[in-house]
Amino acid sequence: MYQWHFEVIYDYYTVFIDGAWVTAQLTVFSFSIGIVLGFFLALGRLSKKRLINIPATVYVEAFRATPALVQLVWIYYALPIITGIRLSSFSAIVLGLGLHTAAYLGEIFRGGIQSIERGQIDAAKSVGMVYHQAMLRIILPQAVRRMIPPFMNETANLIKLTTLGSVLAVYELLHASNVLITETYRPLEIYTATAIIFGIIIYPLIAISRVIEKRWAKGR
Repeated sequence: MYQWHFEVIYDYYTVFIDGAWVTAQLTVFSFSIGIVLGFFLALGRLSKKRLINIPATVYVEAFRATPALVQLVWIYYALPIITGIRLSSFSAIVLGLGLHTAAYLGEIFRGGIQSIERGQIDAAKSVGMVYHQAMLRIILPQAVRRMIPPFMNETANLIKLTTLGSVLAVYELLHASNVLITETYRPLEIYTATAIIFGIIIYPLIAISRVIEKRWAKGR
């Protein structure tokens, strides 16, 4: 019979704290890249100019159609061969997850913008606003409200994707747990604690997203 020894979690609690901190950094940095690039991808997808629309569409479809792990490995190993620029494992994960997340956030932006009635843009143009003014002052303030729930869901997905950092030996939560297992030989306790920590981090985001979505549905 397997004997559980959860005291190992207490003995090495700093390992989990350090791993969770790196996970948080990966999430924040990757999401920052994703939300900025995603916004411009959305504008590109909405553009009627083929030279802008086609590259944005190809980017989104390519990143959504290929596994995130393959993208990360390619960026870390293949990109230096092509460009001569070698990234640290942490930078490669941030860049890879940022580019990957941008494809999904771009579609969220696009869906949110398209959910606003087209007549509002026409009305803004009728009072002398150019396209970017109408977008910033009228369309986006309304669309962002509708984007918040899917943004939070995508953030939760991004947190889970940070576990791919273990492939490149980035000391995020899962990699920290794996290292600890090799030292303590207590995989069940450590993986259980790791799952609970991820649940504690992610579930509030999902719950808040549901509350916001329900309130928005009642208020419209």
